[in-house]
Amino acid sequence: MAQQRLGEFAQLHHCRPGCCRADCAYGTLTPRIYGKDGLKMTDLGNDLYAPYFAALASMDKPACVQLVLAAVSEGKVGLVELYTEVLAKSLNELSEAELGQPDAIWREHVRSEITRTVIECCYPAVVAEVNAREQERTSADPAADAKKRVMIVLPAEEFHELGARMGADFFQLAGFETLFVGANTPAESILNGIGYFQPDYVDLHVVNYYNLFKAKDLLNQIQHQYPKVRLLASGGAFSGEAGQLDRFGPVCLVRSLADIEALLEETS
Repeated sequence: MAQQRLGEFAQLHHCRPGCCRADCAYGTLTPRIYGKDGLKMTDLGNDLYAPYFAALASMDKPACVQLVLAAVSEGKVGLVELYTEVLAKSLNELSEAELGQPDAIWREHVRSEITRTVIECCYPAVVAEVNAREQERTSADPAADAKKRVMIVLPAEEFHELGARMGADFFQLAGFETLFVGANTPAESILNGIGYFQPDYVDLHVVNYYNLFKAKDLLNQIQHQYPKVRLLASGGAFSGEAGQLDRFGPVCLVRSLADIEALLEETS
């Protein structure tokens, strides 16, 4: 009975094995933050990866949190590499390894929630890094322009927000003022939020392919109501749309930190 109910829940939300794996769409981001002594995080990240992978495989939330917080506080891993080369990579590899197994979906969901907890625990480090960069920017140029604003949204019935949550921190680290709205937001509420926040960019994050129709409609509404807002698209559902984005209107696909930083270069 429990297995049947789990299956019904999965069908209701269009969950499938690997859905959370696809949600880590920013996992292709190129590491750019270094730890103490200027050491590249590739080597240090590997030292963290093995024990973290084992803890995540065992669904041991306390161990996952403790391992990551210790590595971050000691300067042994940079934030971007932590997200891409440890958190996203381990979740993706475990999801791939268990693909097709009866327990794959619920295990993937547990691990996704553990990953989300780890990310939130790292947020003070994100804020500290952002503040340091902003102080450096304004000290170098007291007349520096205000930060560009980006609003990250997921349409109604899109529940896979982990990749978007990672992306929110990447936008912040790149120098954007960032508003992360979160999962399953009605179109009318998104439009109202745009009017309130007045972003320069709106990033629509979609993982579930069933929601691409809603995404197209929402992008059209945003373009009509807020023609000056630059539209961005991210998430696994757009991964195969690189050559077909014109059907979504004037949209820029965001798949990497380089893509995010390029947005700033456009207006610099």
